[in-house]
Amino acid sequence: MAGRGGVEMYNKKLTWDGLVPPECTPEPSILRLNPDRQWEVAREPLHLGIDINRTAGIGPGIPFAKELLAKAGPKAGAVGLVPCARGGTLIGQWLKNPSNPSATFYQNFIERIRTSDKDGGVVRALFWFQGESDAAMNDTAMRYKDNLMKFFTDIRNDIKPRFLPIVVVKIALYDFFMKHDTHNLPAVRAAQDAVAKELPNVVTIDALELPINFTTNEGLNLDHGHFNTSTEITLGKWLANTYLSHFGHLL
Repeated sequence: MAGRGGVEMYNKKLTWDGLVPPECTPEPSILRLNPDRQWEVAREPLHLGIDINRTAGIGPGIPFAKELLAKAGPKAGAVGLVPCARGGTLIGQWLKNPSNPSATFYQNFIERIRTSDKDGGVVRALFWFQGESDAAMNDTAMRYKDNLMKFFTDIRNDIKPRFLPIVVVKIALYDFFMKHDTHNLPAVRAAQDAVAKELPNVVTIDALELPINFTTNEGLNLDHGHFNTSTEITLGKWLANTYLSHFGHLL
């Protein structure tokens, strides 16, 4: 998820407010792979230049890295973040297409992983928070499980022999789906659980357990459709603690 914390409509244009809380400030030991596939000190918005044609804001990436370093200590070394998210996309747009590699985001995704693996880097995990667009239509929702299984399996096959733990955040933004008569949010959430049960080393956390309230808009931007900065930070810390509890022995 690219993150839209602090992004609101100003003068009919989506704009990031530029506010960077302490949990998101730069640190020399937290890096990002930039759009040119070069390492640099990570700064907000983490997905600037990655999530093209959308307004990036605060996301969970840097709070995740800070929490990981705080909890894991020196054994975590430096943390390299490899942002790849593209907002508003369907899972089908991420699937491997051998006959036309440039037709989806998959090849660029794999190339960014491979680039990050150079110069001593080691890919430690994939965090996947996607599916809202698929849930908005019943037909794509019903295909979500098979598509997600294929996506994760292809990634693991293409980056062998690297071991790739995966943490999936189950989607939860109900207010968005109420605008679509054809929505099937439960199918996507069930698919995410099913994939975690059927594939090894895939775990889920549930965004419904974040401090959000769709009636009062607590934890959300004014659009009711994206997490605010506070919720993004909470999510990032939760991802770090989930990773450490399940896969921390790998560090």
